[in-house]
Amino acid sequence: MKTTLLKHALVSAVASATVVLIAGGIASAHVDADPVAMEAGTTGTVAFIVEHGCDGSPMTSIEFEIPDGVSGVAPVDKDGWTATLTGSSVEFKGGPMAADGEDHCDLTLTAPAQAGEIHFPAIQTCEVGELAWIEIPEEGGAEPERPAPTLKITEGPPTSADLTPDPEEEEATHETSVTDGTVVTLSTTVAAASDDDSSNTGAILAIGIGAVIVLAGGGVLLARRKNAAAKPGSPS
Repeated sequence: MKTTLLKHALVSAVASATVVLIAGGIASAHVDADPVAMEAGTTGTVAFIVEHGCDGSPMTSIEFEIPDGVSGVAPVDKDGWTATLTGSSVEFKGGPMAADGEDHCDLTLTAPAQAGEIHFPAIQTCEVGELAWIEIPEEGGAEPERPAPTLKITEGPPTSADLTPDPEEEEATHETSVTDGTVVTLSTTVAAASDDDSSNTGAILAIGIGAVIVLAGGGVLLARRKNAAAKPGSPS
Protein backbone atom coordinates (compact mmCIF):
# COMPACT_ATOMS: atom_id res chain seq x y z
CA MET A 1 0.00 0.00 0.00
CA LYS A 2 1.31 3.40 -0.91
CA THR A 3 1.82 5.91 1.88
CA THR A 4 -0.30 9.03 2.23
CA LEU A 5 2.55 11.22 1.06
CA LEU A 6 3.02 9.22 -2.14
CA LYS A 7 -0.73 9.29 -2.79
CA HIS A 8 -0.55 13.05 -2.46
CA ALA A 9 2.22 13.13 -5.04
CA LEU A 10 0.18 11.06 -7.48
CA VAL A 11 -2.96 13.20 -7.28
CA SER A 12 -1.35 16.63 -7.02
CA ALA A 13 -1.72 18.71 -10.18
CA VAL A 14 0.27 21.70 -11.39
CA ALA A 15 -1.48 25.05 -11.12
CA SER A 16 0.10 28.32 -12.16
CA ALA A 17 -0.24 32.05 -11.84
CA THR A 18 1.94 34.35 -13.92
CA VAL A 19 2.93 37.64 -12.38
CA VAL A 20 4.90 40.31 -14.25
CA LEU A 21 6.75 42.33 -11.64
CA ILE A 22 8.20 45.82 -11.82
CA ALA A 23 11.71 44.49 -11.34
CA GLY A 24 13.48 41.44 -10.00
CA GLY A 25 11.78 38.14 -9.28
CA ILE A 26 11.17 35.41 -6.75
CA ALA A 27 14.35 33.47 -6.08
CA SER A 28 14.25 29.80 -6.90
CA ALA A 29 14.74 27.33 -4.12
CA HIS A 30 14.53 23.59 -3.73
CA VAL A 31 15.01 20.78 -1.26
CA ASP A 32 18.31 19.27 -2.42
CA ALA A 33 20.29 16.18 -1.48
CA ASP A 34 23.90 16.64 -0.37
CA PRO A 35 25.83 14.82 -1.69
CA VAL A 36 23.87 14.57 -4.92
CA ALA A 37 25.40 11.19 -5.84
CA MET A 38 26.21 7.95 -4.01
CA GLU A 39 27.71 4.61 -5.03
CA ALA A 40 25.28 1.72 -5.43
CA GLY A 41 25.08 -0.58 -2.41
CA THR A 42 27.06 1.69 -0.11
CA THR A 43 25.95 3.20 3.18
CA GLY A 44 26.27 6.89 3.97
CA THR A 45 24.54 9.99 5.29
CA VAL A 46 22.62 12.31 2.98
CA ALA A 47 21.66 15.82 4.06
CA PHE A 48 18.44 17.20 2.61
CA ILE A 49 18.93 20.95 2.44
CA VAL A 50 15.79 23.06 2.90
CA GLU A 51 16.40 26.53 1.51
CA HIS A 52 13.43 28.48 2.90
CA GLY A 53 10.07 28.34 4.64
CA CYS A 54 6.63 28.64 3.01
CA ASP A 55 6.07 32.06 1.48
CA GLY A 56 7.30 33.94 4.54
CA SER A 57 6.20 31.37 7.13
CA PRO A 58 8.61 29.32 9.30
CA MET A 59 8.88 25.57 8.67
CA THR A 60 7.63 23.25 11.42
CA SER A 61 7.98 19.84 9.74
CA ILE A 62 9.10 18.03 6.62
CA GLU A 63 8.19 14.49 5.58
CA PHE A 64 10.14 12.38 3.09
CA GLU A 65 8.97 9.34 1.12
CA ILE A 66 11.73 6.70 1.00
CA PRO A 67 12.11 5.27 -2.52
CA ASP A 68 12.11 1.57 -3.32
CA GLY A 69 15.50 -0.10 -3.04
CA VAL A 70 16.75 2.11 -0.22
CA SER A 71 17.35 0.23 3.03
CA GLY A 72 18.76 0.77 6.51
CA VAL A 73 17.17 4.21 6.80
CA ALA A 74 17.83 6.04 10.08
CA PRO A 75 17.17 9.74 10.69
CA VAL A 76 20.10 11.63 12.21
CA ASP A 77 19.39 13.33 15.54
CA LYS A 78 18.78 17.06 15.15
CA ASP A 79 18.62 19.58 18.00
CA GLY A 80 15.13 20.95 18.48
CA TRP A 81 13.55 18.40 16.13
CA THR A 82 12.00 14.97 16.52
CA ALA A 83 12.31 12.43 13.70
CA THR A 84 9.85 9.58 13.23
CA LEU A 85 10.29 6.68 10.81
CA THR A 86 6.94 5.13 9.85
CA GLY A 87 6.91 2.51 7.13
CA SER A 88 8.46 4.13 4.08
CA SER A 89 8.33 7.73 5.28
CA VAL A 90 10.38 9.83 7.67
CA GLU A 91 9.07 13.02 9.26
CA PHE A 92 11.09 15.68 11.08
CA LYS A 93 9.02 17.94 13.38
CA GLY A 94 10.11 20.81 15.55
CA GLY A 95 12.02 24.01 15.02
CA PRO A 96 10.67 26.13 13.68
CA MET A 97 13.13 26.96 10.90
CA ALA A 98 13.07 30.66 10.05
CA ALA A 99 11.08 31.52 6.93
CA ASP A 100 14.14 33.03 5.27
CA GLY A 101 16.58 30.56 6.81
CA GLU A 102 18.30 27.47 5.46
CA ASP A 103 18.68 24.18 7.30
CA HIS A 104 19.04 20.48 6.64
CA CYS A 105 17.57 17.17 7.80
CA ASP A 106 19.87 14.15 7.46
CA LEU A 107 19.24 10.47 6.77
CA THR A 108 21.69 7.60 7.03
CA LEU A 109 20.81 5.00 4.41
CA THR A 110 22.06 2.22 2.18
CA ALA A 111 21.76 2.96 -1.53
CA PRO A 112 20.02 0.58 -3.93
CA ALA A 113 22.13 -2.04 -5.69
CA GLN A 114 21.13 -0.70 -9.11
CA ALA A 115 22.49 2.52 -10.61
CA GLY A 116 20.09 5.28 -11.61
CA GLU A 117 18.27 8.23 -10.10
CA ILE A 118 16.05 7.88 -7.04
CA HIS A 119 13.67 10.47 -5.68
CA PHE A 120 12.50 11.44 -2.19
CA PRO A 121 9.13 13.25 -2.55
CA ALA A 122 8.74 15.65 0.37
CA ILE A 123 5.97 17.66 2.00
CA GLN A 124 7.26 20.76 3.79
CA THR A 125 4.80 22.11 6.37
CA CYS A 126 5.02 25.59 7.86
CA GLU A 127 3.13 27.59 10.48
CA VAL A 128 1.07 28.84 7.54
CA GLY A 129 0.91 26.80 4.35
CA GLU A 130 2.81 23.92 2.81
CA LEU A 131 5.21 23.27 -0.06
CA ALA A 132 4.94 19.98 -1.96
CA TRP A 133 8.28 18.92 -3.43
CA ILE A 134 6.86 15.88 -5.20
CA GLU A 135 7.26 16.17 -8.97
CA ILE A 136 9.45 13.59 -10.69
CA PRO A 137 11.35 14.91 -13.74
CA GLU A 138 10.81 13.19 -17.07
CA GLU A 139 13.92 11.93 -18.82
CA GLY A 140 15.08 14.60 -21.24
CA GLY A 141 12.34 16.98 -20.12
CA ALA A 142 12.47 20.34 -18.41
CA GLU A 143 12.91 20.53 -14.67
CA PRO A 144 9.57 20.46 -12.82
CA GLU A 145 8.48 23.49 -10.85
CA ARG A 146 8.32 21.47 -7.62
CA PRO A 147 11.03 18.79 -8.05
CA ALA A 148 11.36 15.99 -5.53
CA PRO A 149 14.84 15.75 -3.99
CA THR A 150 16.96 13.52 -6.22
CA LEU A 151 19.93 11.29 -5.48
CA LYS A 152 22.01 9.81 -8.30
CA ILE A 153 23.16 6.23 -7.72
CA THR A 154 26.37 5.38 -9.56
CA GLU A 155 27.88 1.97 -10.42
CA GLY A 156 31.26 2.97 -8.99
CA PRO A 157 32.43 5.80 -6.75
CA PRO A 158 30.82 9.08 -7.88
CA THR A 159 33.04 11.25 -10.07
CA SER A 160 33.46 14.99 -9.57
CA ALA A 161 30.96 15.47 -12.42
CA ASP A 162 28.44 13.21 -10.65
CA LEU A 163 28.84 15.27 -7.49
CA THR A 164 28.29 18.61 -9.22
CA PRO A 165 24.70 19.92 -9.00
CA ASP A 166 22.93 20.67 -12.27
CA PRO A 167 23.54 24.39 -13.01
CA GLU A 168 20.15 24.65 -14.72
CA GLU A 169 18.47 24.13 -11.36
CA GLU A 170 20.22 27.22 -10.02
CA GLU A 171 18.72 29.32 -12.84
CA ALA A 172 15.09 28.29 -12.34
CA THR A 173 12.69 31.15 -11.53
CA HIS A 174 9.71 29.38 -10.05
CA GLU A 175 8.39 29.00 -6.55
CA THR A 176 5.37 26.97 -5.56
CA SER A 177 3.32 27.20 -2.41
CA VAL A 178 0.46 25.08 -1.11
CA THR A 179 -1.96 26.59 1.40
CA ASP A 180 -5.12 24.87 2.60
CA GLY A 181 -4.98 22.49 -0.35
CA THR A 182 -4.52 25.25 -2.94
CA VAL A 183 -1.44 25.04 -5.12
CA VAL A 184 -0.13 28.33 -6.45
CA THR A 185 2.90 28.63 -8.71
CA LEU A 186 4.49 31.96 -9.44
CA SER A 187 6.79 32.69 -12.32
CA THR A 188 8.41 36.07 -12.74
CA THR A 189 9.82 38.29 -15.45
CA VAL A 190 11.16 41.84 -15.58
CA ALA A 191 9.04 44.58 -17.15
CA ALA A 192 11.13 46.54 -19.65
CA ALA A 193 11.27 50.33 -19.74
CA SER A 194 10.00 52.00 -22.92
CA ASP A 195 12.51 53.89 -25.11
CA ASP A 196 9.70 56.13 -26.41
CA ASP A 197 8.50 57.34 -23.04
CA SER A 198 7.78 61.08 -23.10
CA SER A 199 7.32 61.45 -19.35
CA ASN A 200 9.78 63.27 -17.07
CA THR A 201 11.10 59.96 -15.76
CA GLY A 202 11.89 58.77 -19.29
CA ALA A 203 10.55 55.25 -18.62
CA ILE A 204 7.26 53.47 -18.09
CA LEU A 205 7.07 50.16 -16.31
CA ALA A 206 4.26 47.95 -17.56
CA ILE A 207 2.68 45.65 -15.04
CA GLY A 208 0.62 42.69 -16.17
CA ILE A 209 -0.93 40.34 -13.71
CA GLY A 210 -2.63 37.06 -14.59
CA ALA A 211 -3.55 34.32 -12.20
CA VAL A 212 -4.89 30.80 -12.29
CA ILE A 213 -5.46 29.03 -8.97
CA VAL A 214 -6.28 25.34 -8.97
CA LEU A 215 -7.24 23.18 -6.01
CA ALA A 216 -4.96 20.16 -6.25
CA GLY A 217 -4.25 17.48 -3.75
CA GLY A 218 -5.90 19.38 -0.92
CA GLY A 219 -8.38 16.66 -0.17
CA VAL A 220 -5.63 14.13 0.47
CA LEU A 221 -3.75 16.44 2.80
CA LEU A 222 -6.91 17.31 4.72
CA ALA A 223 -7.82 13.64 4.97
CA ARG A 224 -4.38 12.88 6.39
CA ARG A 225 -4.85 15.54 9.05
CA LYS A 226 -8.36 14.37 9.92
CA ASN A 227 -7.17 10.78 10.27
CA ALA A 228 -4.30 11.91 12.49
CA ALA A 229 -6.66 14.00 14.62
CA ALA A 230 -9.02 11.05 15.03
CA LYS A 231 -6.34 8.81 16.52
CA PRO A 232 -6.34 8.59 20.33
CA GLY A 233 -3.71 10.80 21.86
CA SER A 234 -3.23 12.81 18.66
CA PRO A 235 -2.65 16.54 19.20
CA SER A 236 -5.56 18.76 18.21
